[in-house]
Parts: sequence; C-alpha cells; structure tokens
Amino acid sequence: MEWRKEVIINRNLNFARSTLIILIILTFLFGDKWLLFILLTAVILLFIHHAYISVLGRDLHLENDKEITRMNIDDEGAWLFTFKNKGVPIVKGSLNIAFDDCIEPTTYPYVKNRSFLEISIPFKAWTNEQVEVRVPFSAVKRGISHIYKFEIKVNHLFGSGAIILNYNGIIKKKKLVYPNRKIVQSLKEPSVLFHGYQDVRNSLFFDPLQPVGTREYIKGDSFQHIHWKATARMQQLQTKVFPHSGARHWLLILNISEGHSINRDLEELISYTAFLIEHAVKENIPFAVAINIRTHSDIPYFYLSEGEGRIQRQKAFEILSMLSIHSFPFPPHLMLKDIEKRGSSVPIIIYIGNQNTASNNVLLSLKMKKSTIFELENANGQGVMKEWSQVPCKRSG
Repeated sequence: MEWRKEVIINRNLNFARSTLIILIILTFLFGDKWLLFILLTAVILLFIHHAYISVLGRDLHLENDKEITRMNIDDEGAWLFTFKNKGVPIVKGSLNIAFDDCIEPTTYPYVKNRSFLEISIPFKAWTNEQVEVRVPFSAVKRGISHIYKFEIKVNHLFGSGAIILNYNGIIKKKKLVYPNRKIVQSLKEPSVLFHGYQDVRNSLFFDPLQPVGTREYIKGDSFQHIHWKATARMQQLQTKVFPHSGARHWLLILNISEGHSINRDLEELISYTAFLIEHAVKENIPFAVAINIRTHSDIPYFYLSEGEGRIQRQKAFEILSMLSIHSFPFPPHLMLKDIEKRGSSVPIIIYIGNQNTASNNVLLSLKMKKSTIFELENANGQGVMKEWSQVPCKRSG
C-alpha cells in the first residue's frame, strides 16, 4: 500500500451508534414510522461514512521521482508535489509536511520544532483529478533539507474524528543549500616544485616541447635550446623561450574537530573552504578534498579524489552542505598519516582548522617531501592564509 492509514474515532461516535441501534429497536416495537425512518437514515449515513473511511486513499497516487535541487543561500525555490486520485473524493483535508530548516516557506505559516519546520496546507482531490501542490520557500542557511513527515489528514464528515494517510515510502526530493563563500586574505601561489603540464608562471620547470618564442642568447643557455633559424635571420644567437609548467594541484584538508568535539567556528571554516574551491575552479586548478568525518568506506574519512571544474565543485559542495555539529569527527592526525602513507605527492596542501602537536608532526613530514603547506586561520571572523611553519603548538585538534 502506498499509504498507511490511521483512523482516529471520537468515543462519542461509538456511543451514538449503540444508542441508535437501541432506539431503532424501541421505535420498531412501538410503531413510530417517522422516527424509525429518521433513525434508519442516520444509521445508513453512518455505514456510508464507515465505507468511505475504509476505501479512502486506496487509489491515491503520489508522483515520487528522484529530484535534487542545488541552491545558494537566499535563492528561492519550491517543493512541488503531484497527486493522482482514482478513488473516492478527498474533502476537508490538509497536507502536513515536515522538513529540515535550512529552507523556510514563504507563503505558508510554519511551526519550528528543533531543526525541523512543519506546515499544514488545505488539500482536496476529487475523483479522477490530478492535483499539484506547490510550496514556495527561500534558502536561509547551509544544509540539506529532506522531508521527514508527509501525511494527509481528512476530518470525519460528522466531526467525530479524523483519518490520517501517512506516506509509506521515502520522499525522494531533497534540497541542497551550498555554503556561503567567505573571502580568504593573502591568497597567493608559491613556487611549484613538481613536474607537470599545467601553465604555471612561477614554476621552476618548463615544457621543452612547446617553445613560445625566442630571445637573445645569454651565457649559460643550453646549446640544445639555440634556435638556429632565428639565429640565421637575426644574425646573432637566439635561444628558444619555453612556457613554465608544473603540477599545481591542491589538497584541501578540513579539520572540523576541536579536541573531541566539533569546532565552534565550523560555519566559518566551511565558508573559507568553499571560497578556496571556487577560486580553484575559476583558476582551473585541480584539487582534492579531505575532511575528518567518519565514513563506512575503505577510507575511514571523507576523501574526494583529485578533479577539476564544475563537476568537482559540485561534489565538494555537496559534502560541505552535509556537515553539521552532529557529524562524527575522525582524529585529524590519523587522517594526515593515512594521506602520507598513500604516497601521492601533492604540490600544495592547504590545512583548514585546528592543529595539535600530532598533526604538526605529520605536516612537517609532508613538507620535507617538497609539498608547500599553507594554513588557514579564523582571525576575528576573518580568514587569513599563510605559509605553514612548525612552531610549538598549543591548539587542540
């Protein structure tokens, strides 16, 4: 069954039924035809009402296709539900919905219950009618909004109770609200110490297969880089000019913990991480993301493998949307050790969040493998990024 039915009956209705039966018997014995007719009519209405209750919702169908809407804070959208009623008419009904509070309805009043919002919307559907219910909302904060309660409440025709139709399945619609992007100061690129094929101006390496021009020969230039045709044309030695290239991909490491709990500045740290991801996409920088939340996969923490572009940003923003104070943190130094153990060299590591002595020791080991490490701090509500250096650390992680 698509709907689970719950019938709420007023005790007075059962008493009224028993009283009617007794009155019918007495009326039949004493021969009052008009009173008997009235009482029989009342009984028939009660039986019709009982039959209506028994079939209500049997042929009511909700279109429940999977739907994910991605939004930014202050964006507007709507829940849209489509019903097809092939059964008995539904009148005097209300559609009751509860969902996460990262979005707020804009046209219907709501009641806040912890981290959920509940709304009640008038609902009716005649036989063979298709009904669309639209619930406009505005995104107010980062998060994911699922629907936890979806029910139709129909009052009894005589006001003697109600029928509640609870949807049996999981509503497959959800709304993802991406985090704000808070500007990070002192964002600069270091010298690249790894070979690669990306165009990097401050790289120590160049691509010898793609010369981009020539210049006058300088003492010390390699003999094999002399451009002989240009030399003959200019009547003096000319050296080939090559584009600087290297590997400049990033590894963003977000530590959400502070000691054994969640960092009190979690929202700010997430907003800074989102800004860095946006910057990486804008500058065509490949990036990976590691976050110390426990997972049930082969890697015990969240790890987004290296990628670039809008699809990579979408994957990263989705996990950032899911983080909450109820997330279970994984020890950050163990996450760093696992990253180091995997052995893949990363040109630029950006560490976001608290540090402790154990995590600093692993960062130092990564730095000795020629990774350039930045740390991002939340200084009085301002994100500041600077090159990491190991100092006596009193911060907890």
